Amino acid sequence: MRPVLAEADTRESLYLPDGRNIEYEIRFSTRARSARLRVGARDGLVVVVPAGLRREKVQQIVSSKAEWVAARLAEFDSVRHLIAQPVAARPEAFDLPALAESWRVEYREMRQTSVGAKTNQPGRIVVFGAVEDSEACQAALRRWLARRATESLPPWLMRVSVECGPEPSDISIKNQRTRWGSCASSGRISLNCKLLFLPRELVRYVMVHELAHLLEPNHSSRFWDHVRQMDRGADTHHGQMRDAWKLVPAWAQRAAGLEL
Repeated sequence: MRPVLAEADTRESLYLPDGRNIEYEIRFSTRARSARLRVGARDGLVVVVPAGLRREKVQQIVSSKAEWVAARLAEFDSVRHLIAQPVAARPEAFDLPALAESWRVEYREMRQTSVGAKTNQPGRIVVFGAVEDSEACQAALRRWLARRATESLPPWLMRVSVECGPEPSDISIKNQRTRWGSCASSGRISLNCKLLFLPRELVRYVMVHELAHLLEPNHSSRFWDHVRQMDRGADTHHGQMRDAWKLVPAWAQRAAGLEL
C-alpha cells in the first residue's frame, strides 16, 4: 500500500533524549522548499514542511533533531524555572531526596581568592574562602554536588543493572543542562548529578531508561517494552519526568557542564 500523503496540518509526538514525550505541530506549506523546525515559548515545537511530504518522512526528520529540540526546550524551561524560583544568593540548606539526605551549608570567610566546599560532618557542608562572592559559592556547591553524585550514583546504577540484566561498560557523572542521562554506542552511561534532587523512583527510572538503550539504541516500541519490563511504573514515571527540572534548585541549574 502506498504511503498516505498528509494534506492538512496535524500533530505528532516526539520522544526526547531525556525520556520526555512532547507533541508538535506539522504545518504544510506550498512555499516551503525544505523542512524548518522552530521552538517557541508559546507554541512549543512547530515543523513547517513542503506540501505533500509524507508524514513518516517528517517524523524521521524531526526524530533526527531530537537533541536540538531538547536543548531549545531546556532554554525555555530554565528561564521559567528561574522566574518561578528566585536564585538564593547563598543557599543555607537543601535536600537530596534521591539519597534521603538533608544538608545545611555554613560559610567561612578566609583570606584567599578562591572558594571551596567540603563535607564538615554528616549533614553539614562548609563553603570556605572568598565567600562574599555568591556565584563562586554556588559554583563550589555544584562541584560538591558532582562529587556526591560520583560517590552515590554509579554503585546505584550497578545495583539496578544486576536486577535488570544489561551492564554498562563504564559510568560517568556530568552536570548537563538538557539531559538526565545518556548512553553511548560503546555502552558507557552518563548520569546527571542533578538527579540527586529527584525522588528515588524517578532516579531509578532514568537509570532503567539508559540501561534499556544497551538493548535497543533507539526509542522504538521494543525499547519501551524493555523499559516497562524493568520498571512496572514506567508510564507514570515517564510523565512525571516532564516537570522534574522544577525540583532542581536554581543555584544547581547554573552550570552548563561539569565543573571540577
